[in-house]
Amino acid sequence: MTPIQLRQTTQLYSRLLYSAVGTLFTALVIAWVLADRTQRMQAWGWFALMVLVSAYRWAIAFAFHRLPEARRNDIRWFRRFRWAAWVVAVVWVLPMWLLYPSEPAYQVMMVTALVGIVGGSIAILSYDRTTLTVFLIILMLGVIGRLLVQGDALSLQLAALLLVFFLLMIKGGRDIGHSFIELLELRQSAEEHNLTLLSITEEVARIGYWQWDLKSPVLEFSSNLRNMCGISGERLGVDECLHQVHPDDRERVRMAIDNARLTGKEVSVEYRQRNPRGKDWMLMNQVIKRVEERGGKQFLLGMVQDVSVLRKAEQKIFDMAYYDELTGLANRGHFRERLREKVKHARRRDERFALLYIDMDGFKQINDTLGHEKGDDFLRQFSRRLKKAVREADFIARLGGDEFCVLLGDIKSSIDCVQSAQRCLALRDEPVILDSHNIYPQLSIGIAVYPQDGEDDDSLLKAADAAMYAAKQGGKHSYAFYDNEMTEAAARRVRLEADLQRALREQEFYLLYQPKVDLRSGQLQGVEALIRWKHPERGEVSPDVFIDTAERIGLIHEIGEWVLDHACSQLAEWKRQGLRLQMAVNIASNHFSAARFVDRVGETLDRYQIGDGELEVEITESLTRDPQQHLKVCRELRSRGVRVAIDDFGTGYSSLSVLKQLQVDTLKVDRSFIRHLPSDPTSTLMVRAIIDMALGLGFDVVAEGVEDAAQADFLRELGCPYVQGYYFSRPVTAEEIPGMAGQLFVGDETLVMAAPGKR
Repeated sequence: MTPIQLRQTTQLYSRLLYSAVGTLFTALVIAWVLADRTQRMQAWGWFALMVLVSAYRWAIAFAFHRLPEARRNDIRWFRRFRWAAWVVAVVWVLPMWLLYPSEPAYQVMMVTALVGIVGGSIAILSYDRTTLTVFLIILMLGVIGRLLVQGDALSLQLAALLLVFFLLMIKGGRDIGHSFIELLELRQSAEEHNLTLLSITEEVARIGYWQWDLKSPVLEFSSNLRNMCGISGERLGVDECLHQVHPDDRERVRMAIDNARLTGKEVSVEYRQRNPRGKDWMLMNQVIKRVEERGGKQFLLGMVQDVSVLRKAEQKIFDMAYYDELTGLANRGHFRERLREKVKHARRRDERFALLYIDMDGFKQINDTLGHEKGDDFLRQFSRRLKKAVREADFIARLGGDEFCVLLGDIKSSIDCVQSAQRCLALRDEPVILDSHNIYPQLSIGIAVYPQDGEDDDSLLKAADAAMYAAKQGGKHSYAFYDNEMTEAAARRVRLEADLQRALREQEFYLLYQPKVDLRSGQLQGVEALIRWKHPERGEVSPDVFIDTAERIGLIHEIGEWVLDHACSQLAEWKRQGLRLQMAVNIASNHFSAARFVDRVGETLDRYQIGDGELEVEITESLTRDPQQHLKVCRELRSRGVRVAIDDFGTGYSSLSVLKQLQVDTLKVDRSFIRHLPSDPTSTLMVRAIIDMALGLGFDVVAEGVEDAAQADFLRELGCPYVQGYYFSRPVTAEEIPGMAGQLFVGDETLVMAAPGKR
């Protein structure tokens, strides 16, 4: 039987009980009325026959509704209903032939009663057009046939009228039946669609269901639950089901089932279950509810969900919220929570504890020279070593970047803090190996003790941070305890950061220009733009003071953009005055590798109409240790006519192959090599080697920090083309450059100053 036929059969049988009652009532009225006007025995005999047929229909309807739904799907039930309906039609025709009265009034009454049966049959049998059509044809042939046999005028008129009526009823009944079938098909399609969606939803959500008739020893499972648990059959006993559960959880699951069965309350239980597709265990959540039907039948329903992925996701979210993804240590938020709890605990018990604030010395150089990926690898290795260096009871966190904190438990004296700090400092004894590089961790550690250095988490962290900066200023790779003077230093750092933000907004920066002299012609070849800051209260602030702070707080990009824009603007102004100079601008490491740096340089060149070779970007030598990261930037800059120079050359680790790959234009020899010329043999040898190498590779060379005639003479003998230094001029304002451009910096025998008083 198809699903549609099953629905038809169900609908037909559901209406059969009411149909049988109506049939018997109508038959009783006809038999009672006609019994006195025809043969009494025949009338009541016909009624008895109708009772028998109706009883049979009642019986099959009752039996059908008592069956489980799975057993109703049998075509024989449909056929039984159909044949029973046709038999009823034949029985309804019999009175026309056996009990047809002679009086016209009763003839009309009988015909009217049968017409009523026709209307009722349409309401009852429309779910099966074939049954209805045959039923109506039987009635039509029986009634009209009898009227034609009667042959009188009234009978013939009734026959003609009933023919039209029956034909209309057959047509209308079939149309109604067609509509009913379409409705059933639409409902079937919707349910199949919903079942498909439900099945997909169950599969996606990893949900399954089971049902247990409490009078039965077995449980019935949904298909998705069978797939989830790897169960082959549709039914299993309770003990077989529990065998799938982890041994440690079986008793708990059994108790949950018993609790739901006995109390009728909804019970939830989480347990581990065997994974049919692996050796591990699935984490399941089960909700059990006792359900009672109207007839008193009780059964348990269980909804089972595989929450393994959900729990893993929850754990992942927890880890992201409380742990550092890179190192696996506690993150800043987790540390602050633990610190607050530690303060409360120590306050109640009158205990002391300490905080070690650890910052790495020189970590920025690792990122700049080896790249951020290697920097991350260094942090991971260092974190593992730090865990081993502290006690098991101590709490470690990574606050961000290269900053760590260690929360020391109950301490008895300062010696406990010192010993912990020394164990951390001893990590330098063993290098961290990154590829072929051996890097020895250097740490600055600040120590704050509760309650003497702070009575809440904020004050303790500030105290430890201040002590850490004191350790840095004291020579690095050391530790320092907190004192009040450190708080003032920390406050000065905070004020400096705020002042830097204001300085950029209020245009407190300005540029000076360090002349660059061509030793071969003695003329001014170009200038280097140097930023200066005139604080409204503190006066001149050295770049050595604020550049590092600008990099630390992320302001170096904006400052670099400001310098680039103002330097190019000044260069354009000099060009309008007829000067042809080269402008050099220093660019910080993270600014050079920032997104759209080259585009911003190009926009500035276009805005001020700067020509090829007129702008030179200076980068520190450490940048060249990551050629893959910066090669594209260098090439794009040179393609736009911008020269690239390596500043402070000789203090880093650049190799010749890296220099050639980066395609730089200029090497600027660091002033530390020039300072001891020409008296120091080592400096002499190194400077000679650098100049010979650079010129041999086709680079321009600029010697920085030339302060006397002997240094200038020696550099000229070595063939160094360009020099900078106080011997020629200190950094000057833009207004002084045009006057210097027309002077020679070379005397008869030695290099001389162009402008006395500027040394």
